[in-house]
Amino acid sequence: MIAAEWLKLRTLPGALWCLFVMAGALVGLALAVSSGAPAAPSYVDEFRFVHRPLAGDGTLTARLLTQEATHPWAMAGVMVKAGPVAGAPYAALFATPGHGTRLQSGFRTDVAGPSARWLRLTRAGATVTAAVSRDGGSWLPVGSAPVPEGPLAVGLFVTSPGATRGVPVRPAMLRTRPSTATFDTVTLTEPAPGGAVGGPPGAGWRATDVGARRPSTVDDVAVDGMVAVTGSGDILGRADDGSRVAVATTGTILAMLPAVVLGTLVLSAEYRGGTALATFAACPRRGRVLAAKALVAGSTVFGTAAVACLAALLLAQPLLRGRGFTAPAYAAPPLDALRMVLGTAAVLALLALMGLGLATALRRGAAAIGLLAAALYVPVVLTPLLPAAVARWWQRSGPLAGLAVQRVRETDDGFLLPWPRTPWLGLAILCAWAAAALVAGYATLRRRDA
Repeated sequence: MIAAEWLKLRTLPGALWCLFVMAGALVGLALAVSSGAPAAPSYVDEFRFVHRPLAGDGTLTARLLTQEATHPWAMAGVMVKAGPVAGAPYAALFATPGHGTRLQSGFRTDVAGPSARWLRLTRAGATVTAAVSRDGGSWLPVGSAPVPEGPLAVGLFVTSPGATRGVPVRPAMLRTRPSTATFDTVTLTEPAPGGAVGGPPGAGWRATDVGARRPSTVDDVAVDGMVAVTGSGDILGRADDGSRVAVATTGTILAMLPAVVLGTLVLSAEYRGGTALATFAACPRRGRVLAAKALVAGSTVFGTAAVACLAALLLAQPLLRGRGFTAPAYAAPPLDALRMVLGTAAVLALLALMGLGLATALRRGAAAIGLLAAALYVPVVLTPLLPAAVARWWQRSGPLAGLAVQRVRETDDGFLLPWPRTPWLGLAILCAWAAAALVAGYATLRRRDA
Protein backbone atom coordinates (compact mmCIF):
# COMPACT_ATOMS: atom_id res chain seq x y z
CA MET A 1 0.00 0.00 0.00
CA ILE A 2 2.73 2.48 0.97
CA ALA A 3 4.79 1.63 -2.13
CA ALA A 4 1.75 2.11 -4.33
CA GLU A 5 1.05 5.53 -2.82
CA TRP A 6 4.67 6.56 -3.31
CA LEU A 7 4.40 5.62 -6.97
CA LYS A 8 1.15 7.56 -7.35
CA LEU A 9 2.68 10.66 -5.76
CA ARG A 10 5.71 10.53 -8.04
CA THR A 11 3.49 10.39 -11.12
CA LEU A 12 0.83 12.79 -9.81
CA PRO A 13 0.56 15.84 -12.11
CA GLY A 14 1.46 18.96 -10.17
CA ALA A 15 2.97 17.20 -7.14
CA LEU A 16 6.58 17.87 -8.08
CA TRP A 17 5.70 21.45 -8.94
CA CYS A 18 4.17 21.92 -5.48
CA LEU A 19 7.33 20.62 -3.84
CA PHE A 20 9.52 22.77 -6.06
CA VAL A 21 7.52 25.93 -5.34
CA MET A 22 7.47 25.21 -1.60
CA ALA A 23 11.23 24.67 -1.45
CA GLY A 24 11.84 27.65 -3.73
CA ALA A 25 9.79 29.92 -1.47
CA LEU A 26 11.74 28.83 1.60
CA VAL A 27 15.19 29.17 0.05
CA GLY A 28 14.53 32.05 -2.33
CA LEU A 29 12.90 34.40 0.15
CA ALA A 30 15.56 33.66 2.77
CA LEU A 31 18.30 34.59 0.30
CA ALA A 32 16.42 37.70 -0.83
CA VAL A 33 16.00 38.91 2.76
CA SER A 34 19.61 38.10 3.63
CA SER A 35 20.81 40.14 0.66
CA GLY A 36 18.63 43.12 1.55
CA ALA A 37 19.00 45.85 4.12
CA PRO A 38 22.03 45.91 6.44
CA ALA A 39 21.76 45.15 10.13
CA ALA A 40 19.72 47.66 12.07
CA PRO A 41 21.41 50.08 14.49
CA SER A 42 22.04 48.80 17.99
CA TYR A 43 19.16 50.89 19.30
CA VAL A 44 15.64 52.14 18.58
CA ASP A 45 15.08 55.82 19.39
CA GLU A 46 11.69 57.04 18.18
CA PHE A 47 9.32 59.23 20.21
CA ARG A 48 7.53 62.57 20.47
CA PHE A 49 9.61 65.06 22.44
CA VAL A 50 8.28 68.42 23.71
CA HIS A 51 11.45 70.13 24.91
CA ARG A 52 13.46 73.26 25.57
CA PRO A 53 17.19 73.92 26.07
CA LEU A 54 18.89 73.35 29.41
CA ALA A 55 22.23 75.14 29.47
CA GLY A 56 23.44 73.89 32.84
CA ASP A 57 22.02 72.41 36.00
CA GLY A 58 18.27 72.30 36.52
CA THR A 59 15.23 70.33 37.66
CA LEU A 60 12.26 69.28 35.54
CA THR A 61 9.07 68.27 37.36
CA ALA A 62 5.79 67.10 35.83
CA ARG A 63 2.69 65.22 36.88
CA LEU A 64 1.40 62.52 34.55
CA LEU A 65 -2.39 62.75 34.61
CA THR A 66 -3.45 60.17 32.01
CA GLN A 67 -1.77 57.67 29.70
CA GLU A 68 -3.35 55.53 27.01
CA ALA A 69 -2.59 51.82 27.43
CA THR A 70 -1.85 51.16 23.76
CA HIS A 71 0.97 48.73 24.65
CA PRO A 72 2.46 47.37 27.89
CA TRP A 73 5.66 49.25 27.01
CA ALA A 74 4.05 52.55 25.99
CA MET A 75 6.07 55.30 27.69
CA ALA A 76 5.17 58.76 29.00
CA GLY A 77 7.42 60.87 31.17
CA VAL A 78 10.31 63.33 31.39
CA MET A 79 13.65 63.22 29.64
CA VAL A 80 17.06 64.89 29.48
CA LYS A 81 18.81 64.30 26.15
CA ALA A 82 21.89 65.57 24.34
CA GLY A 83 19.79 67.07 21.58
CA PRO A 84 16.51 66.02 19.92
CA VAL A 85 18.15 63.54 17.54
CA ALA A 86 18.01 59.75 17.45
CA GLY A 87 20.91 58.05 19.18
CA ALA A 88 21.91 61.00 21.37
CA PRO A 89 22.70 60.11 25.01
CA TYR A 90 19.73 60.51 27.33
CA ALA A 91 18.17 59.79 30.70
CA ALA A 92 14.41 59.26 30.91
CA LEU A 93 11.99 58.71 33.79
CA PHE A 94 8.64 57.39 32.64
CA ALA A 95 5.53 55.38 33.44
CA THR A 96 4.28 52.37 31.46
CA PRO A 97 0.88 50.62 31.47
CA GLY A 98 2.40 47.18 32.02
CA HIS A 99 5.83 47.59 33.62
CA GLY A 100 5.49 50.37 36.18
CA THR A 101 7.78 53.36 36.54
CA ARG A 102 11.25 53.10 34.98
CA LEU A 103 14.50 55.05 34.77
CA GLN A 104 16.28 54.35 31.51
CA SER A 105 19.53 55.64 30.02
CA GLY A 106 22.02 54.75 27.33
CA PHE A 107 19.66 52.18 25.75
CA ARG A 108 20.99 49.63 28.25
CA THR A 109 20.36 50.83 31.81
CA ASP A 110 16.82 50.16 33.02
CA VAL A 111 15.87 50.62 36.69
CA ALA A 112 12.41 49.97 38.14
CA GLY A 113 11.00 52.57 40.53
CA PRO A 114 7.94 53.02 42.75
CA SER A 115 4.66 53.61 40.95
CA ALA A 116 3.83 57.32 41.08
CA ARG A 117 2.42 60.09 38.91
CA TRP A 118 4.81 62.88 39.85
CA LEU A 119 8.11 62.60 37.96
CA ARG A 120 11.30 64.59 38.48
CA LEU A 121 14.73 64.72 36.85
CA THR A 122 17.50 66.81 38.41
CA ARG A 123 20.68 67.53 36.48
CA ALA A 124 23.88 68.36 38.34
CA GLY A 125 26.88 68.49 36.03
CA ALA A 126 27.24 65.15 34.25
CA THR A 127 24.71 63.31 36.41
CA VAL A 128 20.93 63.17 36.36
CA THR A 129 19.03 62.00 39.44
CA ALA A 130 15.48 60.66 39.14
CA ALA A 131 12.77 60.78 41.80
CA VAL A 132 9.03 60.12 41.98
CA SER A 133 6.25 61.25 44.28
CA ARG A 134 2.66 60.27 44.91
CA ASP A 135 1.62 63.69 46.22
CA GLY A 136 4.17 66.13 44.83
CA GLY A 137 5.54 66.75 48.33
CA SER A 138 7.64 63.81 49.48
CA TRP A 139 9.99 62.36 46.89
CA LEU A 140 11.42 58.86 46.58
CA PRO A 141 14.71 58.35 44.73
CA VAL A 142 14.75 55.99 41.74
CA GLY A 143 18.38 56.21 40.67
CA SER A 144 20.87 58.26 38.71
CA ALA A 145 22.39 58.18 35.25
CA PRO A 146 25.27 59.90 33.45
CA VAL A 147 24.65 62.56 30.80
CA PRO A 148 27.05 64.65 28.72
CA GLU A 149 28.19 68.00 30.03
CA GLY A 150 27.14 71.14 28.22
CA PRO A 151 23.76 72.19 26.82
CA LEU A 152 21.04 69.53 26.73
CA ALA A 153 17.39 69.29 25.72
CA VAL A 154 14.89 68.65 28.50
CA GLY A 155 11.16 68.03 28.35
CA LEU A 156 8.22 65.64 28.09
CA PHE A 157 8.10 62.59 25.85
CA VAL A 158 5.56 59.96 24.77
CA THR A 159 5.98 56.83 22.68
CA SER A 160 4.16 53.57 21.93
CA PRO A 161 5.95 50.53 20.46
CA GLY A 162 4.99 48.85 17.22
CA ALA A 163 7.06 46.46 15.14
CA THR A 164 10.26 47.36 17.02
CA ARG A 165 9.52 44.74 19.68
CA GLY A 166 8.39 42.06 17.23
CA VAL A 167 10.32 38.96 16.27
CA PRO A 168 11.38 39.40 12.63
CA VAL A 169 9.64 37.91 9.60
CA ARG A 170 6.42 36.90 11.31
CA PRO A 171 3.21 36.93 9.28
CA ALA A 172 0.72 38.48 11.70
CA MET A 173 0.72 41.51 13.93
CA LEU A 174 -1.91 43.14 16.08
CA ARG A 175 -2.89 46.73 15.47
CA THR A 176 -0.93 49.38 17.34
CA ARG A 177 -1.45 53.11 17.36
CA PRO A 178 0.10 56.24 18.83
CA SER A 179 -0.37 56.85 22.53
CA THR A 180 -1.54 60.10 24.10
CA ALA A 181 -0.57 61.23 27.60
CA THR A 182 -1.55 64.39 29.47
CA PHE A 183 0.67 66.27 31.91
CA ASP A 184 0.23 69.23 34.23
CA THR A 185 2.30 71.13 36.79
CA VAL A 186 5.23 71.14 34.39
CA THR A 187 8.08 73.16 35.91
CA LEU A 188 11.69 73.59 34.83
CA THR A 189 13.82 75.22 37.54
CA GLU A 190 17.32 76.47 36.80
CA PRO A 191 19.81 78.14 39.16
CA ALA A 192 19.92 81.94 39.16
CA PRO A 193 19.78 84.04 37.08
CA GLY A 194 17.32 81.82 35.17
CA GLY A 195 15.10 80.71 38.03
CA ALA A 196 11.84 78.88 37.37
CA VAL A 197 10.85 78.50 33.75
CA GLY A 198 7.71 77.37 32.04
CA GLY A 199 4.68 75.25 32.74
CA PRO A 200 2.93 74.19 30.69
CA PRO A 201 5.08 74.06 27.53
CA GLY A 202 4.49 77.10 25.40
CA ALA A 203 6.88 79.82 24.33
CA GLY A 204 10.44 78.53 24.21
CA TRP A 205 9.34 74.90 23.96
CA ARG A 206 9.53 72.88 20.74
CA ALA A 207 8.00 69.58 19.63
CA THR A 208 10.16 67.10 17.72
CA ASP A 209 9.40 63.63 16.39
CA VAL A 210 12.77 62.10 17.25
CA GLY A 211 13.82 59.33 14.88
CA ALA A 212 10.43 59.27 13.19
CA ARG A 213 10.15 57.99 9.64
CA ARG A 214 7.10 60.23 9.24
CA PRO A 215 6.33 63.31 11.32
CA SER A 216 3.34 63.08 13.63
CA THR A 217 0.08 64.35 12.19
CA VAL A 218 -1.35 64.98 15.68
CA ASP A 219 -0.62 68.32 17.33
CA ASP A 220 0.20 68.58 21.02
CA VAL A 221 -2.46 70.52 22.92
CA ALA A 222 -2.03 72.78 25.97
CA VAL A 223 -5.26 73.79 27.75
CA ASP A 224 -5.78 75.16 31.27
CA GLY A 225 -2.31 74.25 32.47
CA MET A 226 -2.38 70.76 30.96
CA VAL A 227 -0.51 69.53 27.92
CA ALA A 228 -1.45 66.49 25.82
CA VAL A 229 1.39 64.81 23.92
CA THR A 230 0.84 62.12 21.28
CA GLY A 231 3.67 59.93 20.07
CA SER A 232 4.67 56.54 18.72
CA GLY A 233 7.85 54.53 18.36
CA ASP A 234 10.10 53.00 21.00
CA ILE A 235 13.24 53.51 23.04
CA LEU A 236 15.38 50.43 23.62
CA GLY A 237 18.69 48.83 22.85
CA ARG A 238 18.54 46.03 20.35
CA ALA A 239 19.73 42.63 21.46
CA ASP A 240 20.11 39.62 19.21
CA ASP A 241 16.61 39.36 17.78
CA GLY A 242 17.19 35.97 16.23
CA SER A 243 17.48 37.32 12.69
CA ARG A 244 20.26 34.91 11.74
CA VAL A 245 18.03 31.98 12.62
CA ALA A 246 14.61 33.33 11.72
CA VAL A 247 15.73 34.12 8.18
CA ALA A 248 15.61 30.38 7.41
CA THR A 249 11.85 30.43 7.96
CA THR A 250 11.10 33.72 6.19
CA GLY A 251 9.38 31.96 3.30
CA THR A 252 7.02 29.91 5.45
CA ILE A 253 4.05 32.16 4.78
CA LEU A 254 4.47 31.60 1.02
CA ALA A 255 5.35 27.91 1.31
CA MET A 256 2.11 27.10 3.13
CA LEU A 257 -0.05 27.27 0.01
CA PRO A 258 1.87 24.74 -2.16
CA ALA A 259 1.99 22.39 0.84
CA VAL A 260 -1.80 22.61 1.15
CA VAL A 261 -2.26 22.14 -2.60
CA LEU A 262 -0.12 19.00 -2.56
CA GLY A 263 -2.19 17.55 0.27
CA THR A 264 -5.44 18.16 -1.57
CA LEU A 265 -4.15 16.63 -4.80
CA VAL A 266 -3.28 13.28 -3.21
CA LEU A 267 -6.90 12.06 -3.17
CA SER A 268 -8.91 14.67 -5.07
CA ALA A 269 -6.89 13.89 -8.21
CA GLU A 270 -8.12 10.29 -8.00
CA TYR A 271 -11.72 11.44 -7.71
CA ARG A 272 -11.23 13.76 -10.66
CA GLY A 273 -9.47 11.13 -12.77
CA GLY A 274 -11.87 8.32 -11.90
CA THR A 275 -9.20 6.06 -10.37
CA ALA A 276 -10.57 6.18 -6.82
CA LEU A 277 -12.82 3.13 -7.51
CA ALA A 278 -9.80 1.06 -8.50
CA THR A 279 -7.92 2.17 -5.38
CA PHE A 280 -10.75 1.19 -3.04
CA ALA A 281 -11.31 -2.08 -4.92
CA ALA A 282 -7.66 -3.00 -4.36
CA CYS A 283 -7.92 -2.05 -0.67
CA PRO A 284 -11.51 -2.04 0.62
CA ARG A 285 -10.40 -0.74 4.05
CA ARG A 286 -10.66 2.93 3.27
CA GLY A 287 -9.09 3.99 6.53
CA ARG A 288 -5.88 2.23 5.51
CA VAL A 289 -5.96 4.02 2.16
CA LEU A 290 -6.33 7.42 3.83
CA ALA A 291 -3.61 6.59 6.38
CA ALA A 292 -1.20 5.53 3.63
CA LYS A 293 -1.86 8.69 1.65
CA ALA A 294 -1.38 10.80 4.80
CA LEU A 295 1.92 9.08 5.60
CA VAL A 296 3.26 9.53 2.09
CA ALA A 297 2.12 13.14 1.69
CA GLY A 298 3.19 14.20 5.17
CA SER A 299 6.63 12.60 5.03
CA THR A 300 7.30 13.97 1.55
CA VAL A 301 6.43 17.53 2.54
CA PHE A 302 8.33 17.21 5.82
CA GLY A 303 11.50 15.93 4.17
CA THR A 304 11.44 18.51 1.39
CA ALA A 305 10.76 21.40 3.77
CA ALA A 306 13.43 20.28 6.25
CA VAL A 307 16.09 20.16 3.54
CA ALA A 308 14.97 23.52 2.14
CA CYS A 309 14.96 25.23 5.57
CA LEU A 310 18.39 23.83 6.40
CA ALA A 311 19.73 24.99 3.05
CA ALA A 312 18.20 28.44 3.60
CA LEU A 313 19.82 28.67 7.03
CA LEU A 314 23.28 27.67 5.80
CA LEU A 315 23.22 29.73 2.61
CA ALA A 316 21.99 32.85 4.40
CA GLN A 317 24.76 32.99 7.02
CA PRO A 318 27.60 34.39 4.86
CA LEU A 319 25.21 36.92 3.33
CA LEU A 320 24.07 38.10 6.76
CA ARG A 321 27.62 38.34 8.08
CA GLY A 322 28.54 40.47 5.08
CA ARG A 323 25.74 42.89 5.92
CA GLY A 324 26.69 43.43 9.54
CA PHE A 325 24.87 40.63 11.37
CA THR A 326 27.95 39.60 13.31
CA ALA A 327 28.85 38.70 16.88
CA PRO A 328 28.52 39.81 19.59
CA ALA A 329 25.32 41.70 18.72
CA TYR A 330 24.15 38.82 16.51
CA ALA A 331 25.43 35.54 17.84
CA ALA A 332 25.87 32.38 15.81
CA PRO A 333 22.68 30.34 15.28
CA PRO A 334 21.84 28.55 18.54
CA LEU A 335 20.71 24.97 19.00
CA ASP A 336 17.16 26.26 18.75
CA ALA A 337 17.82 26.58 15.02
CA LEU A 338 17.35 22.82 14.70
CA ARG A 339 14.00 23.08 16.44
CA MET A 340 12.97 25.89 14.11
CA VAL A 341 14.04 24.01 10.97
CA LEU A 342 12.35 20.74 11.90
CA GLY A 343 9.38 22.56 13.44
CA THR A 344 8.77 24.55 10.28
CA ALA A 345 8.92 21.35 8.25
CA ALA A 346 6.40 19.80 10.63
CA VAL A 347 4.09 22.81 10.27
CA LEU A 348 4.08 22.49 6.48
CA ALA A 349 3.55 18.71 6.69
CA LEU A 350 0.58 19.19 9.03
CA LEU A 351 -0.91 21.76 6.68
CA ALA A 352 -0.60 19.23 3.86
CA LEU A 353 -2.49 16.73 6.03
CA MET A 354 -5.18 19.34 6.67
CA GLY A 355 -5.49 19.75 2.91
CA LEU A 356 -5.77 15.98 2.46
CA GLY A 357 -8.42 15.63 5.16
CA LEU A 358 -10.50 18.56 3.95
CA ALA A 359 -10.29 17.52 0.29
CA THR A 360 -11.42 14.02 1.30
CA ALA A 361 -14.36 15.42 3.25
CA LEU A 362 -15.42 17.82 0.50
CA ARG A 363 -14.32 15.65 -2.45
CA ARG A 364 -13.40 18.92 -4.10
CA GLY A 365 -9.75 19.92 -4.19
CA ALA A 366 -10.46 23.51 -5.23
CA ALA A 367 -12.93 24.00 -2.39
CA ALA A 368 -10.47 22.61 0.15
CA ILE A 369 -7.69 24.85 -1.15
CA GLY A 370 -9.95 27.90 -0.99
CA LEU A 371 -11.09 27.22 2.57
CA LEU A 372 -7.60 26.56 3.88
CA ALA A 373 -6.10 29.52 2.04
CA ALA A 374 -8.74 31.72 3.64
CA ALA A 375 -8.05 30.26 7.09
CA LEU A 376 -4.31 30.86 6.70
CA TYR A 377 -4.04 34.13 4.79
CA VAL A 378 -7.15 36.13 5.58
CA PRO A 379 -6.18 36.49 9.27
CA VAL A 380 -2.80 37.88 8.20
CA VAL A 381 -4.62 40.68 6.39
CA LEU A 382 -7.47 41.22 8.84
CA THR A 383 -5.63 40.81 12.16
CA PRO A 384 -4.65 44.50 12.39
CA LEU A 385 -8.30 45.44 11.80
CA LEU A 386 -9.92 43.06 14.29
CA PRO A 387 -10.58 43.76 17.96
CA ALA A 388 -7.52 42.78 19.97
CA ALA A 389 -9.32 39.99 21.85
CA VAL A 390 -10.53 38.36 18.62
CA ALA A 391 -7.12 38.65 16.97
CA ARG A 392 -5.37 37.11 19.95
CA TRP A 393 -7.88 34.25 20.16
CA TRP A 394 -7.45 33.32 16.50
CA GLN A 395 -3.67 33.57 16.60
CA ARG A 396 -3.51 31.34 19.67
CA SER A 397 -6.10 28.78 18.59
CA GLY A 398 -6.19 28.80 14.77
CA PRO A 399 -3.90 26.88 12.41
CA LEU A 400 -1.38 29.73 12.47
CA ALA A 401 -0.68 28.86 16.11
CA GLY A 402 1.72 26.26 14.75
CA LEU A 403 4.10 29.05 13.74
CA ALA A 404 4.92 29.45 17.44
CA VAL A 405 7.48 26.72 16.82
CA GLN A 406 9.52 29.35 14.99
CA ARG A 407 9.95 31.51 18.08
CA VAL A 408 13.65 32.14 18.62
CA ARG A 409 13.49 33.34 22.21
CA GLU A 410 11.16 34.87 24.76
CA THR A 411 10.69 38.54 23.90
CA ASP A 412 8.53 41.51 24.77
CA ASP A 413 6.49 41.00 21.62
CA GLY A 414 3.74 38.96 23.28
CA PHE A 415 1.37 41.89 22.85
CA LEU A 416 2.05 42.22 19.14
CA LEU A 417 2.53 38.55 18.34
CA PRO A 418 0.51 36.62 20.91
CA TRP A 419 1.56 33.07 20.08
CA PRO A 420 0.72 30.21 22.44
CA ARG A 421 2.86 30.08 25.58
CA THR A 422 5.36 27.54 24.25
CA PRO A 423 6.46 26.56 20.74
CA TRP A 424 5.33 22.97 21.29
CA LEU A 425 1.87 24.04 22.43
CA GLY A 426 1.42 25.90 19.15
CA LEU A 427 2.50 22.83 17.21
CA ALA A 428 0.11 20.68 19.25
CA ILE A 429 -2.77 23.01 18.34
CA LEU A 430 -1.95 22.63 14.65
CA CYS A 431 -1.78 18.84 15.16
CA ALA A 432 -5.30 18.98 16.54
CA TRP A 433 -6.52 20.87 13.47
CA ALA A 434 -4.87 18.34 11.14
CA ALA A 435 -6.31 15.42 13.11
CA ALA A 436 -9.79 16.95 12.98
CA ALA A 437 -9.54 17.37 9.21
CA LEU A 438 -8.40 13.76 8.73
CA VAL A 439 -11.17 12.43 11.00
CA ALA A 440 -13.74 14.42 9.02
CA GLY A 441 -12.29 13.05 5.80
CA TYR A 442 -12.35 9.49 7.10
CA ALA A 443 -15.96 9.82 8.26
CA THR A 444 -16.98 11.07 4.84
CA LEU A 445 -14.96 8.37 3.10
CA ARG A 446 -16.78 5.61 4.99
CA ARG A 447 -20.25 6.96 4.24
CA ARG A 448 -19.93 7.76 0.56
CA ASP A 449 -19.11 5.77 -2.53
CA ALA A 450 -16.02 6.70 -4.48
